[in-house]
Amino acid sequence: MPKTAFEILNNRAQACIAATPVIVLGSGASIAAGIPGMGELREHLLSLAVPPALDESEAGLWQKFRNTLENTDLESALQQVNLPEGVDDRVVRATWDFLHPFDLEALRKLLIQRSPYPLTQLFQHLLRSTNREIDVVTPNYDRMAEYAADLGGFYHETGFSYAHLRKPLGDKRQIVRIAGIDQSKVNIWKVHGSFDWFKDQHGIIQALPISYPCPDGWTPAIVTPGLQKYRRVYDEPFLSIKAASDRAFSNAGGFFCSGFGFNDEHIQTKLKERCRSKKVPLVLITHGLTPAAQSFFQDEFCQEYLAVVAAPEGCRIFCPEFPEGEIVSEGEFWQLETFLTLIQS
Repeated sequence: MPKTAFEILNNRAQACIAATPVIVLGSGASIAAGIPGMGELREHLLSLAVPPALDESEAGLWQKFRNTLENTDLESALQQVNLPEGVDDRVVRATWDFLHPFDLEALRKLLIQRSPYPLTQLFQHLLRSTNREIDVVTPNYDRMAEYAADLGGFYHETGFSYAHLRKPLGDKRQIVRIAGIDQSKVNIWKVHGSFDWFKDQHGIIQALPISYPCPDGWTPAIVTPGLQKYRRVYDEPFLSIKAASDRAFSNAGGFFCSGFGFNDEHIQTKLKERCRSKKVPLVLITHGLTPAAQSFFQDEFCQEYLAVVAAPEGCRIFCPEFPEGEIVSEGEFWQLETFLTLIQS
């Protein structure tokens, strides 16, 4: 007997979560937490004057970048204009200055809200069995995954030591043991950096506690989506963290993606390889499918996929049984809070 769209949604959601999937958080997950997306960042950068510290040549390149940005999206502008490191550093700093306060505000709201945080609930569900650790891979700079782990009482690993001045660990990993028992841990692999990573006066990247403003003489260690990305991500600690995310993808029993657009080949190559080599489930919840996500599913990289997107009433699912999409009216399951009701029942 053919299954209904809701039955397929329910079964595939439970199968994916039962496989203890690698969690992939895209920009859509951050937007849901109140962190501005690329569109708002673009408008902010357009509003800025030429930084006074730039020389004449650099100022000309900044203006060229700004003129390009007026007619395209941020990633395309950064790809079209090859900014030298000094000018790109200004873009990085302007990005950090604009977005970081929203991250702190998101934490403030988490501390005072009474309702459970959905991402924390997902971590709790995945770690309530014999699992001692789970992996999160994200290109996002914000610390929503770290906050979610802390709220759930879990230790989190980001590739840095535990301290006020946190040092990169390279390929080493930390184990927290209390009374002889290994504690549950959330590995958070932030392949494009984090708001609390900084490069000091000697060019060494280390992580600091939640802080604002950026220390004098230090620069934020985040990677913007431009041509400089391909240089910066081959420095440490980015290289070690990318290797850790690749290992997580290569060994994944499944993938649970939230707000991820499949636009970043830098991090998703191993995901594609895993989906093609082994029949693993992949679930994507997001407001809408990007062209890259549509192409990913149409090219049959994954045989066991389920994409859940917003619809006027309920949601719409895409899967091998319904490649053109099918409405599910039982709930807005593209939102994590509602999706969790499928696996907690």
